[in-house]
Amino acid sequence: PLFRSPLPKTLADLSFHRVKESVPEQYVKNAIASTLASKMVYKEGTRFIESQPKESLADIALRYVEKEREILRLREALEGAEGLEEEEKERILGLLERGGARTALNIY
Repeated sequence: PLFRSPLPKTLADLSFHRVKESVPEQYVKNAIASTLASKMVYKEGTRFIESQPKESLADIALRYVEKEREILRLREALEGAEGLEEEEKERILGLLERGGARTALNIY
């Protein structure tokens, strides 16, 4: 997903399955790292990145992606949940969105 997401949709749909055989591994790794770094800086800001220990950044970045996926699963579960009023759902969804992966990582 991290390598596919920045590709134009048509290109990804037509040829993403061939990436492993036709794109050098180092290029894929660099593209993933660049996409992940851009996503974190965009969502959290440069101060957040700069405040983290450099030796921990790679681990934090991987955990960040895991927490984003977890939040997405929670959002999907909540959207399909019954028994909650729409206003309550929207409020909880808003809290999930604002809290985000950074809060899920317990990094403030």
